[in-house]
Amino acid sequence: MHESEHLFYSLIQNSSDIITILKEDGIISYESPSLNRVLGYTPDELIGRNAFDLVHPDDLQKVRDAFAEVIRNPDVPLSTPFRFRHKDGSWRVLEATGSNQLSNAMVGGIVINSRDVTKRIKAEELLREAIKRAEDEKARTEAVIAAVGDGISIQDTNYRVIYQNQLAKDMVGDHRGEYCYKAYQCEDHVCEGCHLAMSFEDGRIHKKEQRRITDEGILHYEIIASPLRDSTGKVVAGIEAVRDITQRKQMEEKLRESEERFRRVFEDGPLGMLIADPNYRVLKANKALCEMLGYAEADLTGRSIEEITHAEDIGKSAGLSKQLLHGEVPLFRLEKRYVKKNGEDLWVNLTVAAIRGQEGGVLYALGMVENISRRKLAEQERERLIRDLQQALDKAKTLHGLLPMCAWCKKVRNDKGYWQKVESYIQEHSDAAFTHGICPECLNKVDPATAMEVLESDKDRKRLKPERRRFERKPFTEAGNYRFRLKEAKGQPVLNAVIHDISDAGMCIWTEYPLEHSGVVIFNDEAGEKTGIVKWKEKVSVDDNTCRAGIEFLRN
Repeated sequence: MHESEHLFYSLIQNSSDIITILKEDGIISYESPSLNRVLGYTPDELIGRNAFDLVHPDDLQKVRDAFAEVIRNPDVPLSTPFRFRHKDGSWRVLEATGSNQLSNAMVGGIVINSRDVTKRIKAEELLREAIKRAEDEKARTEAVIAAVGDGISIQDTNYRVIYQNQLAKDMVGDHRGEYCYKAYQCEDHVCEGCHLAMSFEDGRIHKKEQRRITDEGILHYEIIASPLRDSTGKVVAGIEAVRDITQRKQMEEKLRESEERFRRVFEDGPLGMLIADPNYRVLKANKALCEMLGYAEADLTGRSIEEITHAEDIGKSAGLSKQLLHGEVPLFRLEKRYVKKNGEDLWVNLTVAAIRGQEGGVLYALGMVENISRRKLAEQERERLIRDLQQALDKAKTLHGLLPMCAWCKKVRNDKGYWQKVESYIQEHSDAAFTHGICPECLNKVDPATAMEVLESDKDRKRLKPERRRFERKPFTEAGNYRFRLKEAKGQPVLNAVIHDISDAGMCIWTEYPLEHSGVVIFNDEAGEKTGIVKWKEKVSVDDNTCRAGIEFLRN
């Protein structure tokens, strides 16, 4: 028996696990020497203390429940991990197994066998985190591959397909586990010039284009091969990215066709065309424009547009060019003049459009030039003919045919059967205008004294001067300073006058209108129309145009 106890003591003393004996209330009654190595305490420091005081608060309830269960069921050992405070204040994870030895007289308590599994737990956590990161990275990688829009496949160094994304399967079918040269090209060996083989050989990225004939037509592909390396840098596989470039190829072909059409239109078209930089210097001019201006293309290249523009048209051309450069207008049209090499003017109809880059800046200005010199000459000749014709019509406008006229009142009958004054009728049917006067015969009948004054010699005028003074002194009935309108012939201005005196025989007026001596005026008032002759006039002031005039009414 003594020998058995000595063996048991040796096992406990040399065990790497902590052997703890707890009483029913959790008081520590024994600690093995390994306590110091694992948790930093000496056995004497913990014997007599309650073990639950050193358990992590978050694990305390779980440990108490396990301890109670061991007490209730002595035959069922329980095991649970929990955190226990190290002497340095840190927490260590212990995996403990409890055995009820209360009935054992030699033990008389609960034997707890504890092992420090902190490193293992941390390693497991790190492993779980690594697995999670790997899974997340895999998910992200698959999402990136799916979003790339290219067919992605991976071949090992033996050219066996080990991975295909869905797009690659849609393009060429699912060929995982097959050799790529058999699956894609139906060959028994690696294809000649294989881009993947070149990547395996030099470790670089290689590109090439291929095409396949399908029921939908010819499909074009761009294939990019790159090496896949392990953590040591060794090439362990190759990645192929297959991109469908059929649409791009079709657009490139259309662009080439469009550029060729433009080149032919530019070089061989009947319109003059030029390409200029944003500073409006000629970069290229076609044959038609060179022939219009009389320059060789080499002579035009590098010239400013202003150098060949007529001086009078530079301003309007420059203003529209600035608007085009600033994006205010997409294009502009105008008629302008260029100056040919021989100095002659060339009238053109110019259309200019801006060619812009992706960022909106003007790269070039494209000008289309139509020669309109003949049209301009024709327009000028037409305008001259119209002017000449108008002048001829003005001279040729006369009245023709019989014109009914009243022998008594001298009115004429118009086309509608109404009688109107001969002056009005002629003015409506011609460009003639009337101004009233009086012929010598009528003047002699109506006013012999005035007739003699106007028509006779200076000697006779002096003789008639007393008669004039008699008329000037002739009293008129006072009418007040009222404004009336004195009307002359059609087309002549209506004069404004102030009547100073008026009677049945005549009137005295103030006016700024330059009346002529012996001139005839027509006066309208409420009573009707009266005709009078200017008998005399005189200026009121040297600095003023107002004059005073005496008018004698004629008797009908």
